[in-house]
Amino acid sequence: MSDEPRIWKPHAVQEEFLKLPFSIFEALYGGAAGGGKSELLLLIPVIYGFYQNSNFQGVVFRRTYKQLEDSLIPRALAIYPKFGAVYNDTKHRFTFPSGARLILSHMQRTEDARQHDTNEYQYVGFDELTAFDEFQYLFLLSRIRSTDPSLPTICRAATNPGNEGHTWVKKRFVQPAPSGRKLLLDNITKSKRIFIPAKLTDNPYLMENDPDYINRLRNLPLAEQKAKIDGDWDAFAGQAFDEFRDIHYPDEPDNALHVVTPFEVPIWWPRILAIDWGYAANTWAGWFAIAPNKRIFLYREYMARLKKISEWGSDIARLSHGDNLVHVALDPSAWQDRGDPKNIATQFEEASGLTPFAADRDRVSGRMLIHEYLRWKPRPARQVPREGYRADLANEILRTRGVKSFEDYRELFVDEPPEENLPKLQIFNTCKAIIETLKSMSNDEDNPNDVKAFDGDDPYDGFRYGLKAVDFYTSGLSDEARTREKLGAIISTFEASGDHTKFHRQMEKFDAENKVVPIRAFHSRKIKTNVQRMRRFGTYN
Repeated sequence: MSDEPRIWKPHAVQEEFLKLPFSIFEALYGGAAGGGKSELLLLIPVIYGFYQNSNFQGVVFRRTYKQLEDSLIPRALAIYPKFGAVYNDTKHRFTFPSGARLILSHMQRTEDARQHDTNEYQYVGFDELTAFDEFQYLFLLSRIRSTDPSLPTICRAATNPGNEGHTWVKKRFVQPAPSGRKLLLDNITKSKRIFIPAKLTDNPYLMENDPDYINRLRNLPLAEQKAKIDGDWDAFAGQAFDEFRDIHYPDEPDNALHVVTPFEVPIWWPRILAIDWGYAANTWAGWFAIAPNKRIFLYREYMARLKKISEWGSDIARLSHGDNLVHVALDPSAWQDRGDPKNIATQFEEASGLTPFAADRDRVSGRMLIHEYLRWKPRPARQVPREGYRADLANEILRTRGVKSFEDYRELFVDEPPEENLPKLQIFNTCKAIIETLKSMSNDEDNPNDVKAFDGDDPYDGFRYGLKAVDFYTSGLSDEARTREKLGAIISTFEASGDHTKFHRQMEKFDAENKVVPIRAFHSRKIKTNVQRMRRFGTYN
C-alpha cells in the first residue's frame, strides 16, 4: 500500500450527491457503468467527518462475500488507514482512533439481513443495490437510528440497472421521477428519498484515463449501450423481454416497435378479453383485437385493487359494451372452491353478463408465446440438406415412413415466404401498466425458462392469458378466423372505395356462402354494427 498522498476530488454529479442534506433519509446514486459509485459510498464517513465521532457505527454492503473481497475491501484498505483506521480482517471492520467503526458486510441470503437485528447504524450503504432484494433493504433501514443528536441517520446506495432487484429499486426511486433530482416523500413513514442519476460521461477522470472504454461499450447492442452508458432503466442485462421496444432505436428497422398511438379499432375485428383477478393484489384486464392480417393489438387495459368482484366485474362489463368479444379468459383460480356459495367465476359472470373460460396458466409456454408475438426479427432461413432434393430418398421415405414424412421432406425444399407481419403484437400507448411491467420483467435464476415473479406483476399474468387465448383462436379456430378475414377485407375495401354496388354484391355472396341473413346499415359511409353477423361469429354485447 503506497504512502504517497492522494487528493480525491469529486466530479460534479458526485459532489451533487454529497451535498444532499441529511434530512433526506434515502438517496440512490448512479445508473451507468463507471460512475465512480463504490468509492463514493466508502468516502462518505470520511467526508462528513463521521469517523471522528466515537459513537459512529456504519456499514457498507455487497451481496456476496466474493464481491466484498474483490471490490470493497481493497478499496477501503486504500482509504481508511490513511485516517488512522485499523482493520480487523476477521470481522471486516475498520476502527478509527476516535473509536468510530465502519463494517464491510454481505447478505447473500435474504434471511442474512436478520443477523443485523440488534445492531444500530447511523450510516448504511449499499453498493449495487439492485443485487439485493427489497426485504434486505427495508430491514436494514429499520436498523438505522442514533442516540447521539450530533450524528445524523442516512442510507446511501449506488447501482447500475439490472440484477434481481431491478424492479423494486426502479419502482422505489426511478419510476416516480425518471429524470431524477426530485424529492420523494414516503406515504407511510413520511421520510424523504431521492435519485441522482449519473452517466458514464459524467465521470471525467475515467474518460481521461481510459478514453477508449466508452468506445468498447459502443460495440454492444444499442439497448445494452443505453444501460451501460446512459443508465437507461428500461434496458438492462437480465431483462426477460429484451426485444420489447416502446421507442424506436435509430439502428433498428422501422418495425422494431411495439407501442403505438391508439386508433379506432374496426367493429368487425374479433376481440378477446383476458383477466387476472385479485383483491389484495391487482385485478388486471386486457382487451386484444385481431386484425385481418392476424396482427394483434392490445387496445385497452383495466387495473383495480381492493375492489369487490361486483365492482370490477361491472367496470369490465361497461368497458366491453359494444365490443365484439369472441372469448373471455379468466384466471383458472376463479373456479376454486373457497367455501363461498358461489365461486369467483360465477360472481364475475353475474356482475358482468360475460361468460368466462379458464385461461391457460402454463408459465413457461406462455413466456415463449410472448417472445414469439414480440419478435420483430425474421426467423433464420431453415436448414436445407446440402445434397439437395433426392428423388430416391423421397421415394424411400414414402415407402418406409408414410405420406406425412414424405410431405415434410419435400417441404424442406420449398422457398419460405418472407415474414412481413412483424411484430405480431402491438400495444396502445394508453396501456401503461403492461408496458411498464414488460420492461421490468427479469429472468428467474432458479428457472431460466420462466420470468421472476414480483409483487405487482399481475398485468404480466393477464397478458399471458390473453395471448394464449388469441393464439388458440387464430390457430385452433382457423375456419372462423378465415371467415372473419374475408368479412374484414370486404368492409375495408368498401370504406376505401365507397362503391356501394360492389359492396352489396360481395356481401350477398358472403352471406350465401356463410348462411347469414343479410342486414346492411350505413352511416356516413361507415358501417354500423351488423347484429346478426356479430352473433354469428361470436358474442355480441
